[in-house]
Amino acid sequence: MSLRFRLNLLVTALLLLFMAAMGVALVKETRISIREGVESATHVTTQMLDRVIVSAFMNPELGSTSDVLQQFLESLGRVRSTDIYLYDMQDRLIYQSPQSTFKTDESPPQWFVALVAPEQEVVERPIRGGVMRVVSNPSGAIREAWGGVEMRLWISGALFFMLNLGVYWTLGRALRPVGKILGAIDRMEQGDLTARLEELSLPEINQIGQSFNRMAESLETRTEENRRLALIVQQTNDAIMIHDTDGNISFWNPAAERLFGYSPQDIIGHSAAVLIPKGQAAEAVAARRVIESYDTRRITRDGRVVDVSLSVAPLVNPHDGRVIGEICSMRDITERKQAEEAERKLEENRQLTHLIQRHIEEERRNLARELHDELGQYVTAIKTFAVAIANKTREPMPEVAASAATIVAAAEHIYDDMHNIIRQLRPGALDNLGLTETLRDAVANWQRQHPDMRFTLDFSGELEHLNESLAINLYRIVQEAVTNAARHSGASQIAITLARDERGALGLTIADNGRGMNPRAVDQSRHFGLLGMKERVQSLRGQFELDSQPDGGTRIRVHIPEQEQA
Repeated sequence: MSLRFRLNLLVTALLLLFMAAMGVALVKETRISIREGVESATHVTTQMLDRVIVSAFMNPELGSTSDVLQQFLESLGRVRSTDIYLYDMQDRLIYQSPQSTFKTDESPPQWFVALVAPEQEVVERPIRGGVMRVVSNPSGAIREAWGGVEMRLWISGALFFMLNLGVYWTLGRALRPVGKILGAIDRMEQGDLTARLEELSLPEINQIGQSFNRMAESLETRTEENRRLALIVQQTNDAIMIHDTDGNISFWNPAAERLFGYSPQDIIGHSAAVLIPKGQAAEAVAARRVIESYDTRRITRDGRVVDVSLSVAPLVNPHDGRVIGEICSMRDITERKQAEEAERKLEENRQLTHLIQRHIEEERRNLARELHDELGQYVTAIKTFAVAIANKTREPMPEVAASAATIVAAAEHIYDDMHNIIRQLRPGALDNLGLTETLRDAVANWQRQHPDMRFTLDFSGELEHLNESLAINLYRIVQEAVTNAARHSGASQIAITLARDERGALGLTIADNGRGMNPRAVDQSRHFGLLGMKERVQSLRGQFELDSQPDGGTRIRVHIPEQEQA
């Protein structure tokens, strides 16, 4: 049985159910309408005749009640939906209302009559000289109702027939694309993954077609991916091997051959234990456990031991879930190990540089303190003695006073130079006022020393509470950069910017508009300024950038991450 026929049969059954429900409702409505009409006619007729009987009784001169009623009924004729009978005292019928002539051409079937006919109602009135009976008769109303129902039945039958034909034709037209879908499925079943469906007319069928196209595209993509995966396994630089639960190798890709020196013919079927150096235990993989990027060692065919990163995953039977082997991926990490060793040594050098710089700064601090506390006192004493001598010998011995004045001037010069040396060795403001105030003091001093140059200093962010090592290193970088610019660049402007962002990272920029330089041409074996700044930044795990071109000025950028500021 075709889908079209089954759908049409279902629609027919639904139409029949609908028509049956409508028929039941129609019959019920008709029965109620007939009953109400017959009851109304009976009641109206009874009330009218009761008035006639009362009138005859109140006026005996008109004759007997039966005679008056008979005359009235004969003049009245037929009353709708009612039969009137008049009997004398001997129960003989003396009057019967005429038969109904309404729609006598209609002959409703007995089943319809049985469904809609109401219960017969009989009303009896005793009168003088006889008995009157009023009997309900719904035949005329039933014939009238059957005319309307018969018309509806014919219309419903015609509509039922036309709807069935329309549904059958519509289903045939709508299900026509199903054949195309079945054809495309048959092509795919035969292995043609390029089978696609064009745009179909009905939205629902078209949605099925588009779903089929997406499924075909997905299947084609997955098939292509599997093919590419096979190529990747063959062409990857990672050595891949598969072995069973007994450790016997069943797959060996070209990268494994290049790494270990065994061809597939030489290694497949042999135990993977031949790759493990003596004295080293094999990495066991429990059921459904995975090893990822585990650093270990393996031995090649020529006996060379190589460092590898090992990843192991269980090979699971998809049907019963049993572990049937292991998939091993190995990557040569010899270069990475060498890089890690170089990084370790670099870290050691960084720590050593940091330690050396810390000791140098400590020695500078001690030396500055000694110069200030010891030599400063001596110079001050010499100056004091020379001033006293000059004052006492100004008149009696002018020559001695002049020599003493020369000593005072020399002492003042020595004192000023000593303070400059102390400031170069260890700025005192750094310990007391912090980095920002120290830089402001240094910039003011540089401005006095180089009045033809313009210095700008800009701070932003939270720069308080920097640790001592970070503060002194940043100060030394600024000091070295400004000294180089003042001595060698011929710059007229030097801009210094120190900022701390919301994440806590520090950024330092020193830029000048001097003649610039070629950084690659600088001989750092003779000029240690740039090298010293780089080493300071590296000791703080920061980044150092130098941007300079001939006649284009020089810009030094330093970035210190937040974790190095604790």
